[in-house]
Amino acid sequence: MLKPRIGLYGVLEKSEECWQDADSLLSLVQEQLEQAGMEVHRAPELVYDNRTAIGVAESWRAEELDLLLALVVCWSFDNLSLSILRRVPRPLAILAVPGIRSGSLVGAHQLGSLLTDLGLEHAVFQGDPASAATYQPLCAYARAAAAQQRLSLGKIGNVGRRTPGMTPAAFDEVEVTRLLGPQVVTYGWEEIEESARSVAASVVEEQTHAIISLAGEVRSSGEGLADSARLFLALRERAQREGLLALSLGCYPHYAGRVCLACALLGEEGVPTSCEGDLNSALAMLLLYWSTGQPVHFGEILEVNQEENSIVTSHCGCAPPSLAAERSQVEVCPVRLWERGACLRFRAKGGPATFANLVGRRGTYRLCVVEGEALVTEMVFEGNPVKLRPRIPVREFIEVIGEKGFGHHWMMGYGQVASELRAFCKLAGLQAVFL
Repeated sequence: MLKPRIGLYGVLEKSEECWQDADSLLSLVQEQLEQAGMEVHRAPELVYDNRTAIGVAESWRAEELDLLLALVVCWSFDNLSLSILRRVPRPLAILAVPGIRSGSLVGAHQLGSLLTDLGLEHAVFQGDPASAATYQPLCAYARAAAAQQRLSLGKIGNVGRRTPGMTPAAFDEVEVTRLLGPQVVTYGWEEIEESARSVAASVVEEQTHAIISLAGEVRSSGEGLADSARLFLALRERAQREGLLALSLGCYPHYAGRVCLACALLGEEGVPTSCEGDLNSALAMLLLYWSTGQPVHFGEILEVNQEENSIVTSHCGCAPPSLAAERSQVEVCPVRLWERGACLRFRAKGGPATFANLVGRRGTYRLCVVEGEALVTEMVFEGNPVKLRPRIPVREFIEVIGEKGFGHHWMMGYGQVASELRAFCKLAGLQAVFL
């Protein structure tokens, strides 16, 4: 899970009541944020005039902050926060605290109104600073801001081509960078194959043993295991050397079964990896991974049960092994249909979940998100099947997919993080449907 870097400052007007509470309130807010997993950079002084506003901004110029947080101690002048934002142009969270005589909420709404008219990104929050519940929506906003910042500075890798005849998997490289921020770096499989051939035999053997240790049963051939291990090692080395946030692998049909393990193992190590050349899905996986702190399940909607209000989602064996319902039942086996290579076959675990699909290109990029509960199912599909029971009627869910033109690849993150994704869409200007 991302650890957002938050610049915290207190803003006040000394002619108002309650301003003397500033230091104790700031310490309380800082403590609560840190307990919630935030990295807090507290301003060196309180902000109450133009000099202090500029001083605080200057102290943060060298900091790589994801979000600024203005604690409105009492009613205060809105231009002070604007002075900071002009020098540190990051999204601003505005926190108002209870107190009928402080005017904190009044000051927060005034500042929010100004920033809306200026078109500057912000969000207003209010609540008891001693209550953890106050910080849940604020931290979701902070994680979204951190995701946007990391994307704007990062790179996504794409290897090979997307699957022929699977046109919705085509991605708009320029729009990905314009709208979401990351640079897209494309490689040919010949580059990866060359790197794979150069991996020492002893290293391949060691990795093969590590793969075998993941499973209760191994049915892939020694040749298939070694080939999968080499390609995984080559892809991992490329991702580490280039600092790639995520990867998309154009696997079908020529690499079917050969890189399923690479998808699974890279995802386990924190580099979400999609297959069939679907870079949009790699981006969706990355957002879910950052929001939940757990590896992400790549799948398709294979079956709908309206009576049970559930769907079955799975792919061919590219899920990270930590998602297995029972580790002892993980199999390393040839991929279905092609009967070659090595993939991980298991029933995926249950728990709170968020299901997402990202498709489109310039002017049409759109995200669909639904929360629900993942349920362990039988091995109803040779891969990594899991049931999802969405919060809404499944018939309505399927209708929306058809009406809005969402795609066939669906990513599932373990945890209910629609709030984080909603905030990210607001920050990025991404069209979205939340069900």
